[in-house]
Amino acid sequence: MKKRIVISFALIILIISSVAIYKYVLQKNRYSSVSIVPENRKDPPLYEGLEFQEHQYSMKGNHWYDIYKYYRDELPNHGWKLIFKQAAIENWGGFMLRFQKNNNELHIDGGWNPYTNDTETNFDLNPVQH
Repeated sequence: MKKRIVISFALIILIISSVAIYKYVLQKNRYSSVSIVPENRKDPPLYEGLEFQEHQYSMKGNHWYDIYKYYRDELPNHGWKLIFKQAAIENWGGFMLRFQKNNNELHIDGGWNPYTNDTETNFDLNPVQH
């Protein structure tokens, strides 16, 4: 009887530790596909409502134009110089923005996916290429 309790206890500990290790590895590698994690920084700020999903940020609904206006208007207040902007209202709607600051270039693009009813947004931060 005691042997059975010890084995059961050891098995429970093994399962709990395996789940904990698995969650740790997932969290550690969560952002491995992106070059910038806005929610871990103040600059650039993260648009309220955007949440990281696998390899991009998204939120329910068609909010691409609000996100476009937010970054177009807000990032210059943080010292980012707008280098390129493009927005297309036709079809699904989407945008591309490019900023420079301190020898870094920030690309932000996004759009609405009508099939999932999600607004998807990507961020990419890299050194300026001369």
